[in-house]
Amino acid sequence: MFEVQDFRFDLIVKMIGPSIQQLSGKTLLWTGTNGFLGKWVVGLVGYLNEHVLTIRCKLIAIDMEIPSAEIVAAYEPLNIEFRAHDLATKLGLVEEKIDFVVHMAGIASPYHYERRPLETIDVALEGIRSTLEIAKHSGSKFLFTSSSEVYQTATVIPTPETYVGAIASNNARSCYDVSKLMGENLAYVYKTQFGVNTVITRIFNSFGPGISESDYRIVPRIASSLVGGQALSVFATGNQPTRTYCPTGNTIAGLLLALLNGKSGEIYNVGCDKPEVTILELLEIIQDQLGCKVPYKVVEPTAVYIDEPKRRCPDISKARDQLGYNPEISLEQGLELFFNWALPRYKGQVARDY
Repeated sequence: MFEVQDFRFDLIVKMIGPSIQQLSGKTLLWTGTNGFLGKWVVGLVGYLNEHVLTIRCKLIAIDMEIPSAEIVAAYEPLNIEFRAHDLATKLGLVEEKIDFVVHMAGIASPYHYERRPLETIDVALEGIRSTLEIAKHSGSKFLFTSSSEVYQTATVIPTPETYVGAIASNNARSCYDVSKLMGENLAYVYKTQFGVNTVITRIFNSFGPGISESDYRIVPRIASSLVGGQALSVFATGNQPTRTYCPTGNTIAGLLLALLNGKSGEIYNVGCDKPEVTILELLEIIQDQLGCKVPYKVVEPTAVYIDEPKRRCPDISKARDQLGYNPEISLEQGLELFFNWALPRYKGQVARDY
């Protein structure tokens, strides 16, 4: 079970507001539920069914493996059913009438998709094609979780959904970036050709409790470095990108608002629009918060990081206006939740392996 005090599902419910009752009595099919964001979805639906919804919803949670017997037993009474399927292969139609379909499965960490490019492409494209077929068959509303990566290094900051990025097809990041963009196109095709009610979200740099130490993105690497007493590897000053980091509660609230209130065919940025910081500036914030130094060493970036976007900051005015999205968890609050959760659980291994 995911502890409410670690994940603060109450804050997510507050951000979503009365719209959450649209889930009452409905059936959701959601892929990628063993992953970082997926853990939040499972925990939140369990919380909703226990404390919030007037009629419990059903969640069909799909990932490569069934979670531990302890987790399955804990969530079965809360109307959550886990099903194992490798989304790199076709997922057939399901017997149930599905009200909402979300394709979130994917390999989102550059460290991992650089090493598994074909699997990254297969999960993105076969997964979205299969789930779009389910939505088409069942008349479901469909949500695809895309990424801010489709903007590449935007020249308009904050970046609106109308901005068109120039995505390279032949670098170490292309397997992820191009497959996300192709997934968006598939959602568009199923809407225009078959009338599927599709919505797309582009997620910006989410972090929080539940993210694996072996994810290798910057915030868990910082925690792993602290636990292991190892210097954090950061790139030379001239290669440091800027990001707006989004506590995961804000991300999940945005996804649910898009699923429930999003207009068919629309794309919504989901993230925080401030502060935009470099990694060294992020380290200063964390050091002030934790009251300790985070040692680091400067290294040269590998290929997947040489080609990463230099700036990333969303314009979230469309999500605010159309969805009622307002990310209320600050960067500092999100960091506190994350480090309170991660420091007692991490082993300090990633800093040595990176």
